[in-house]
Amino acid sequence: MARLPEQLESSAQDESSSLLGAWDDHEEEIFIGSECDDPAGDTDVDTADADATVHASGTQVGELSKRALFAVFCSLYIGRFMCALDGTVIVTLVIRISSEFNEFRSGPWVASSYLIALTACQPLFGKISDIYGRKSLLLFSNSVFAVGCILCGLAPNFWFLVFARVVAGIGGSGLNSLSVITLSDLVPLRQRGLLHGIGAVIYNSGAALGGVFGGLVADATDWRTAFLIQVPFVVISAIAIQINLKSEHGKKSETGKLKRVDFEGSITLVFGLSLLLVALSLAGNTLPWSHPLVSILFVLSFVVLSVFVHIETKIAKEPILPFALLKSPTILGSTLANAFIYMIMFSELFYIPIYLVAVKGFSATAAGMSVVSNFVGNAIGAIATGTYMRATGKYYQVIVLDTALLFVGCLLQCSVGVTTSIVTQVLYILVPGIASGSLMTATLVALIASVPHELQAVATSIQYGFRAIGSTLGVSIASAIFQNVLASCLLARVTGPGAEAIISRALESVDEIKRVPEEYAFVIEQSYLDACRGVFIFVAILALVNIGPCMLMKEHKLHNSIQRGH
Repeated sequence: MARLPEQLESSAQDESSSLLGAWDDHEEEIFIGSECDDPAGDTDVDTADADATVHASGTQVGELSKRALFAVFCSLYIGRFMCALDGTVIVTLVIRISSEFNEFRSGPWVASSYLIALTACQPLFGKISDIYGRKSLLLFSNSVFAVGCILCGLAPNFWFLVFARVVAGIGGSGLNSLSVITLSDLVPLRQRGLLHGIGAVIYNSGAALGGVFGGLVADATDWRTAFLIQVPFVVISAIAIQINLKSEHGKKSETGKLKRVDFEGSITLVFGLSLLLVALSLAGNTLPWSHPLVSILFVLSFVVLSVFVHIETKIAKEPILPFALLKSPTILGSTLANAFIYMIMFSELFYIPIYLVAVKGFSATAAGMSVVSNFVGNAIGAIATGTYMRATGKYYQVIVLDTALLFVGCLLQCSVGVTTSIVTQVLYILVPGIASGSLMTATLVALIASVPHELQAVATSIQYGFRAIGSTLGVSIASAIFQNVLASCLLARVTGPGAEAIISRALESVDEIKRVPEEYAFVIEQSYLDACRGVFIFVAILALVNIGPCMLMKEHKLHNSIQRGH
């Protein structure tokens, strides 16, 4: 059994830096010794010290009773559900909110501000929770999320609401990533697949129900209640964590802990990612990709993120994002695969409804209900894969199968047309849903299995950061493809008197298909179909490229004990 070097048992002050140094110096021993030459092999080699009985979070193995574990799991799942629900609740509220504040053109910032904060802060929570403990950071995240929701409900003007959404996004980023990290502290690798699968189902359910929930609450009361009603659930989650989750046992003073935080890296990472995400949110939507402001934001984000890389690799004693981890093919493959999967998922979830409304003539509600099959597929894939990994302790063959299934499902979506039946369309949405749900579960477990226990929090945060960036990047690129193809098709097909006005109206709203003169309705419908196909082809290419990162991953042993000794 390969053990980590003795440096890992040094003083608390140098614990993380020694660990990373040991990882870097002994990379071959850790990875080659624990990975199979044959990906399907069954090498029984540990990657962490089997004698370690205290996690980086300070939670000792075996301290929690079954009742306490159940309460903690429920609280973690509540946090994930609320994080996902709050991300999509705005979909049905944004028109009411922007109209009330007379900020219709700025309305999308209510949604994107939450997602930008969620994405930019997510990579921070792994390392910081290693220093301050899972419990402290979970309570912090619940509190910040609750404060953000309260501020949203009390917002006196539009831009205060945008600020409040940023606050909620910071809290939501912790609820999302820490739920996975904390669960991994408490459950053996062999059991995690099923529990992570359940977590994925809960998260996707929150995302799927957010818009419906927001609309129902707003219809019954007003839009502010949709935010305020979330607060009691978060408070219950925090109380359960406070009562049932053990606190960190470290003796390090608060001043000592503060010195371990990589502030320079944290600030440059958040600032750089925020600049990048704002640029991606503007490009192809509010502004064209060639606009000077978009170019400036991209350049600034590149400069700031380059500074961040320099800090992490040359300066920081305990880097917030240790790039040495990416030397592992399993970690690199897992993080890249998750970025591609989220690019695929969010691109489809945004543009399949547009296809159904513009080409098939569905109502917005019917289109939304049709996309639910994707979330059903996610649930099937996640639970089935978790159960399989629990029974067999294997995941690599599942990953290989899922990459092929995801590619096939995306190819099928490229074939849709005006005459495609609703049953066929639901099936086409279901297939990639199953594959992506299974892949997310298997790749997460693969990532955690490939690192020593002391590094799993940081590794998990890296993957969640890649997921969030992938979702934003995917929608931004898909939007640019859609708008460019639609504009070029309309310019080529709509001619004659008043063509310019018709094209302008068709670009602004799908509803214009029903209002334009009958002789133009068909060509506009065909233009929308071609634009959607452009997005679907882009998604299929992503699924093909995704095969590469997935093939990088190796089979690691999924242990039956938290200590990874069996």
